[in-house]
Amino acid sequence: MTGIDRIKTKILDDAKEIAEENLNRARQEAERIIAEARGKAREEAGKARQAAKAEAANLKKTMDAVSSLEERKRMLKVRQDMVDAAFRAAFERTLKLPAEEYGSFIRRFILESVRDGEGEILFNEADRSRLGEKYVEEINRTLKAEGKTSVLRLSGHTIPNRGGFVLRYGEMEINCTLEIIFSLLRPRLEAEVASILFEA
Repeated sequence: MTGIDRIKTKILDDAKEIAEENLNRARQEAERIIAEARGKAREEAGKARQAAKAEAANLKKTMDAVSSLEERKRMLKVRQDMVDAAFRAAFERTLKLPAEEYGSFIRRFILESVRDGEGEILFNEADRSRLGEKYVEEINRTLKAEGKTSVLRLSGHTIPNRGGFVLRYGEMEINCTLEIIFSLLRPRLEAEVASILFEA
């Protein structure tokens, strides 16, 4: 195996390890977000239940014309729409956190995702404005206080996403955008969210 192949293998192994670590952190954070959003989700679920009841009443009227399989599909669609709405609400709630709380939320992911050496952090335009250079300086002070050798600088570029960040170390990127975090967590949390929404 050549030196380049060993480097490529090392980068891929590191990236896989980072992805797994990010996934574990994201799962814990998403569980916290979902727990905090439970009250909101229940309120929305109440409204959705009313809509579902109305839909169920309509389904009953058309039962003779529609097979029981089609009825189940429609009810599943209503339930899926409610789950979709809960995930959207949790995502939007995260985006609308006050700047300090949002910065604290993001900071945990940054501190756990950094690698040794110099890197740059990329935000979307809105987060770059509300967090900014001082935020990155605070992160660097925390890294130094923790004895880490990583140093971050705020990139002059932005990313086209709605929240979160990307860490870039040369050619390697660590994607911790909220879109990625939520999409990775959804398959694992969907059943739990559904049980919250549809509990008796």
